Amino acid sequence: MSTGKADLSIKVLLIGDSGVGKSSLLLSFTSGAFDEDINATIGIDFRVKKVEVLDAHLGQRKQLSMQLWDTAGQERFRTLTSSYYRGANAVVLVYDVNEPQTFTGLQEWLEEANAYCRSERDEDSVIYLLIGNKVDRCPMEGDMAVSKATAQSFAKQHAMLFALTSAKTQVGVAQAFDEVARNVFDKLSEMESMQRGRGTTLRDEDLNSGGGGCC
Repeated sequence: MSTGKADLSIKVLLIGDSGVGKSSLLLSFTSGAFDEDINATIGIDFRVKKVEVLDAHLGQRKQLSMQLWDTAGQERFRTLTSSYYRGANAVVLVYDVNEPQTFTGLQEWLEEANAYCRSERDEDSVIYLLIGNKVDRCPMEGDMAVSKATAQSFAKQHAMLFALTSAKTQVGVAQAFDEVARNVFDKLSEMESMQRGRGTTLRDEDLNSGGGGCC
């Protein structure tokens, strides 16, 4: 992939309880590595990954710079969220398929994300992805404490994409984040087309600042 300037920068947030593997997912996606002894995130971690998507209208490949944000899942750090959500194009909710309480806790995380991302704009302007992580610990799909069907139902109910991943083995990781990138690009392209139809265009800085999302 080219190392030149990206055509578009997007902001992607990872949220969920502590210990579900958010930091490991970022490390796996951005560097292909896995650290068994990775420390819990304190405050905010930030990583960047360039990906390519197809512009279906132009038939061209576009390079996106994904700005990936991870914040601590511990309750005492939840005061960071107001600034954390600002300008988001996508929100990734992560749970551990082996720990049902982390799935149950998603409802509170989702309500918080909706409050910041879906209150003042079109509710479809931000892409949501639900990730069930740590599937490497489940030799069979039926071994998951949170069934795939249950998670899929939750994702469908809340208009979210869905993926099962393992940060350790990298199963599903790249595919999940690539899907987010494609959906964000398509959404921003759709918004731009609508603006043009009304005789205006989105400013370049709007498309390159991660400002196509919430807040």
